Amino acid sequence: MIKRSRRTTVRAFAVAGVLAVAATATACSSGSDKPVAAATTPSVSPTPVATASATPSPTADPTAKATTDVLAAYKAYTDYRTVAFTSGHGDVNKLSAVASGAAYQKLAADLFKAQQAGLIFKGAPVTNPHVAAVDLASSPAKATMTDCLDTSNWIPVLASTGKSVVESGSPTHVFVNLVAEQVPDGTWRISQYAPEQGRTC
Repeated sequence: MIKRSRRTTVRAFAVAGVLAVAATATACSSGSDKPVAAATTPSVSPTPVATASATPSPTADPTAKATTDVLAAYKAYTDYRTVAFTSGHGDVNKLSAVASGAAYQKLAADLFKAQQAGLIFKGAPVTNPHVAAVDLASSPAKATMTDCLDTSNWIPVLASTGKSVVESGSPTHVFVNLVAEQVPDGTWRISQYAPEQGRTC
């Protein structure tokens, strides 16, 4: 179920001033007709400036980056799911941007069932995802993860009356198994979303 900014560019202009100093040498005679040689200023070779070698920045850990991207993809999936069930309406384009495969089919089917039953949801679920493993060598790259989904404030109600249809004794924390896959453009989609029936967390 998606969230990313304003950039402020500050341009500073530095003005360098150049000061030219002219020195003149004056030849003086003390009653002598011999010309006085003009003083010469010895030339000074510029001191070479040592150039600091650039230190290459460390390469980012691809697994750590993938983990961050997978968690962001799951948040986008959760955000879409919450909006769709709250409003009772889905968006195929938005769904395809956050889910694929079995997860896409399940979410679309669950939303259709809710619509047929006249149900919408109020509130929002609270997620607690954990990325268990990332396999960047597989094709496509995959990540397995789990979530302890808190649904205590995620209430199904009748769209016509707003009456809650939560059954007494229903679990408020659900254990979910998930798989995310990387698509050709480098982004990730949730490809499997499987709550474990009877398992709480």
